[in-house]
Amino acid sequence: MIDVVLQLIIFFMYTSQFAALSRTAVDLPEQPGQLENSAPEADLVIDLADDGGLSVAGERVDQARLAQIVSVESLRVGGADRLRVLVRADRGAVAAHLNTLALELRAAEVLRWRLGTADTGGGS
Repeated sequence: MIDVVLQLIIFFMYTSQFAALSRTAVDLPEQPGQLENSAPEADLVIDLADDGGLSVAGERVDQARLAQIVSVESLRVGGADRLRVLVRADRGAVAAHLNTLALELRAAEVLRWRLGTADTGGGS
């Protein structure tokens, strides 16, 4: 029984590290926001690079592929209204790229999403 528990602990430690490694490096804007520990875990993390490129799980995707991913994730969680999306936009990205992404999410019926920010030390 102890062996099984230890193997489960090791498995969960490795998988949590892989989730962190699948995110691309993004220079997030520094703004106070909701603490990550109190925020619900995102079902889908979309990275927006400074050149307007989109990445999901470390893989560069175009708008059509993103629409497919959002559709699949919506089905997995039981509808687009239940899908929790976190957008990690690079601070150097033009606002038009973020607006385009917001319109794409709206077209996919994802109406609520969060914008990731870097901790400034005074987050609420």
